[in-house]
Amino acid sequence: DAPFINPAGLAGIRGPELISMFTNLLGEVYYMEFAGALPVPYGTFGAGYISTGASQVLTPVGSTFLLSDYHDNLLVLTFGTPLATFFDYGRNVYLGLNAKYYSRGWSGGVSQNATGVSADFGVKYVATPYLSFGYNRQNFLPVELGGVIRYQSGAEEMVSSLNKLGVAIKPKPLNGNLLLAFDLDLPAQSGRPITGHCGAEWKANENLLLRAGLDQSVDAATASKTSWNPTLGLSLGAFGLRFDYAYHAFSSDPALATSFISISYKGEPRYALTGETH
Repeated sequence: DAPFINPAGLAGIRGPELISMFTNLLGEVYYMEFAGALPVPYGTFGAGYISTGASQVLTPVGSTFLLSDYHDNLLVLTFGTPLATFFDYGRNVYLGLNAKYYSRGWSGGVSQNATGVSADFGVKYVATPYLSFGYNRQNFLPVELGGVIRYQSGAEEMVSSLNKLGVAIKPKPLNGNLLLAFDLDLPAQSGRPITGHCGAEWKANENLLLRAGLDQSVDAATASKTSWNPTLGLSLGAFGLRFDYAYHAFSSDPALATSFISISYKGEPRYALTGETH
């Protein structure tokens, strides 16, 4: 899932990988995610697709309302590689780039479609096998270069930019079995609050991982108030296949608690990339 979080994370993948994730957000919005990555001698290519939407939504048309289906899709093409691929240094610095295509709109009672493009840039710095840092600038493409979503009606919608900063720590005394992660979302536009996310993962054995965390979200009604929400998860894997389950509660409304299910595959290593940090 690096294409959606930080494309630089692809640079450390040694074999082909596939992932899928499914959920029903707030009991009304379907969400499906698919991604794959394929290493080559000079880096890793990847692609991702997200499809989300809702059916039979009341849509205002003049003084009346019509029932319409809403869809919002995203296609991502990505590439990640160590800095040492191009220079004689930077073995522990990974770079990543995304090209993104948006498609959203309404069908049924109201018919309206929009498309747009944007791009992400990411960096990952592996300080030691137990400490790494990440940065991702999402949607950095300016409007002048096409970084906007255009509707058939001629209306335009800016693609919000976001700076993501993160750190991952594996306490050395625990032999790398505990992973602690924390990241911040820093909106490029003023007026939107900064949000944070933190989590812990315990590797019980090669087949079982246990997770817990806190996710800070913005209140949809005020667009300024935030709340921390608890999360729990587990991961079961064998023979390259892995099943992940995550539970996300909402402090403001327990009835909106959401479950996420993911199935992924990790293939055998193909290449040792130039400058790869083990």
